[in-house]
Amino acid sequence: MKKEGQVKYYKIGEISKICNIPVRTLHHYDDIDLLKPAKVDSINNYRYYSRDQLLEINTIKYFKAAGFSLNQIKKLLERNDLEYSQQMIKSKSEEIETNILKLTALRNKLNLYLQKMTSNDQSLTTSIDICVKDIPVSYVAYSRYIGPCNYDEFYLRFTKLTNIVENNDLQMIGTMMAIYYDDYRKFDYSQADIEVCVKVDENRKYDNAVRKFGGFLGAVAYHYGSYKTMNQTYKKMLDWLEKNNLVFVGGAVENYIIDVITTSYEDEYITEIILPVKKIN
Repeated sequence: MKKEGQVKYYKIGEISKICNIPVRTLHHYDDIDLLKPAKVDSINNYRYYSRDQLLEINTIKYFKAAGFSLNQIKKLLERNDLEYSQQMIKSKSEEIETNILKLTALRNKLNLYLQKMTSNDQSLTTSIDICVKDIPVSYVAYSRYIGPCNYDEFYLRFTKLTNIVENNDLQMIGTMMAIYYDDYRKFDYSQADIEVCVKVDENRKYDNAVRKFGGFLGAVAYHYGSYKTMNQTYKKMLDWLEKNNLVFVGGAVENYIIDVITTSYEDEYITEIILPVKKIN
């Protein structure tokens, strides 16, 4: 057995430099009994750490970087319950995997907003270009009820929609949309049947949460600027449908490509309008 004089000790300042850990952190670890110095000088109270404590410090740093709390690390360092340690590490691994998925979804969402704001798509011009295309099937989180049609109510509707997404652990992969089910010729702004929805990375229905969207023929155009002038775009689209032997079958969709989330200037808003249509025989 080695005598004390043969054991290599490091002053707290030395161990701080060797392990790249602040002195105040080592003091804190001492105070909470996570890492006690190997010995303390009884005269000057200097803290000394042994060489084998280098491994212990690196282990603490490893677990801390993995997201464990100091209390959890203390239990892991005790190493007296292997099953408990395995369960803790497994749970942390699953938590990290969940966070990766959430961060990936957040990155995709931010990239989508960036794409919207920097889009050079030639179809997004200031003219009203109308085309007819098949709207592919996707899945959307949704909330539909009858209520007022105004800005304040829409903020409430979209807040409720966001809660549905979060409560069901869904990930949004599109921008917010609204579907108007009332007859446009007698639209009642005080009692409007409106659904707000957003595409999610899901491929099955949830009761009152997720449903299929799309699978129909749609006339598509883009409205640029304030929502206050959107009726002009609708009128042009409806006139165009009549001239092209198409009829609007209800459920107008507004896809808010650039909206209040990405800009505070109404003139910069871009809204995709989709009118479900069928051909006149």
